[in-house]
Amino acid sequence: MRAAPAFELTLGLSATERLLLALLGAAVAAALAAWVWSHIDAAAGPAGRGTWPWFSVVVIAAGAGAWIAWRAARQAPCTLRWHHGGGWTWTQGGDLGDLLHEGAVQPRLDLGSWLLLALRPRHGAVRWATIGRQRAGAAWHPLRAALFAPDRTTVEPGSSEGVPR
Repeated sequence: MRAAPAFELTLGLSATERLLLALLGAAVAAALAAWVWSHIDAAAGPAGRGTWPWFSVVVIAAGAGAWIAWRAARQAPCTLRWHHGGGWTWTQGGDLGDLLHEGAVQPRLDLGSWLLLALRPRHGAVRWATIGRQRAGAAWHPLRAALFAPDRTTVEPGSSEGVPR
């Protein structure tokens, strides 16, 4: 079986993915604000405080939730590499400089033209990344070949050396 060709790919969230996360943040914040306001409104008695204060609180909370989620979705880009020897490495930028990681990359959700990947370093926490066909460009086919048809003698982290998967 032939191994996938070597390639390099930059991973990060697209504007659409950040927008979806912002909408999710807005929905969560609005629901929490509506729930809290329902308790405040119930304490005011049968007449309540009215519709406009409730609407104002929910809209402000939704805006704040969207802004917080949009800002939190910014992450340092990650450069993913597949080597001819069958190994995954990725460089993750940050405040302290670029950190090089080695480990396994596992697809967790495959929607045909979009992938959710789990980057599992030998030591440290798992990093989640997304990539779409358009952003990957020419590296899309080698990426899928490396993920779904790897060389059978590739050694994964935590396995014994030289044992086929």
